[in-house]
Amino acid sequence: MRCFLFSVFYFWKAGKKHTQRIRTYEEEKQFFLKFFDVKSFVIMAVMMTGGIYIRESGLGPEIFIAVFYSGLGASLLLAGILFGRNYFREISLQKKTAQRCC
Repeated sequence: MRCFLFSVFYFWKAGKKHTQRIRTYEEEKQFFLKFFDVKSFVIMAVMMTGGIYIRESGLGPEIFIAVFYSGLGASLLLAGILFGRNYFREISLQKKTAQRCC
C-alpha cells in the first residue's frame, strides 16, 4: 500500500510533468539525457549514493533493504507503465490529427 501511495504522490506526478515537458520539444528525436530535467538527475544521484552507502555500511538490515527495493521497484514499474501509456496516447493522437488534416 505504501508503494502505491509513494508511486501516486511522486512518480505519477513526475511522469506527468516530464511528459508535458517532452511534448514541448520541437525536434521529433531527442538525446536520451534530455528525458529528465536536472532536478531529477540530482534526486537520482542522491538516492543511488544513499542506497549504496546504507547497503555497504550495514546501517540498514537486509529485510529493510529487501522491502525498500521491492517497493521502489514496484513504483518504478508503475511509472514506466505511465510513460508507456502516455507514449501510445501521443502516437494515437498524432495519427488522428494526421487523418483529419489530409
